[in-house]
Amino acid sequence: MIIIVVVLNFTIMLITNQITSVIYVVGLSYVFTIFYAINASVAWLMYEGRRWRILFQAILFNTLTSLLIPSSTIVLGVAAVLHAFTADLIFNSFYRQFKTNNRLLWWIILLQIYFWVTSPFFTFVFLASFVYPINSVLNIFLIPTLTIGLPIMIIEAIAGAIIGFKIFQRVENIYY
Repeated sequence: MIIIVVVLNFTIMLITNQITSVIYVVGLSYVFTIFYAINASVAWLMYEGRRWRILFQAILFNTLTSLLIPSSTIVLGVAAVLHAFTADLIFNSFYRQFKTNNRLLWWIILLQIYFWVTSPFFTFVFLASFVYPINSVLNIFLIPTLTIGLPIMIIEAIAGAIIGFKIFQRVENIYY
């Protein structure tokens, strides 16, 4: 299942990257966050809080992108894997409590919000530390992402979590 999710996520990335390179509108790539959030929500709910599944998914995805996409950097892959590690460690520790209280929707919403809000900071730290000067990263990446992209990504993370949860509820009976 993890491999299927990785391939689907990679396909979504290829399609959205092509669309944003053909139709140049500032911030258009943020609109596609919902597709990643839906895919991740369904997958993370299907992992049922089992430890290291989110991390393994990130390792496979970032390995695939670094092998097949020339513009992908190893530094950003490491940042993404560490980001997934923290999400896996924090949220899978509380999965059982949310499940027993019948609050999985809140679990996936909180996980998605955490994931999308902290993603720019992990990227910022690694870009500023290993690749570019800090002023360039602040002006070109972090400030525009936080002011324009982050509110959109939070809304899409919530919507993606809700849609993903609804899909999971329908698939859950078939899957188990």
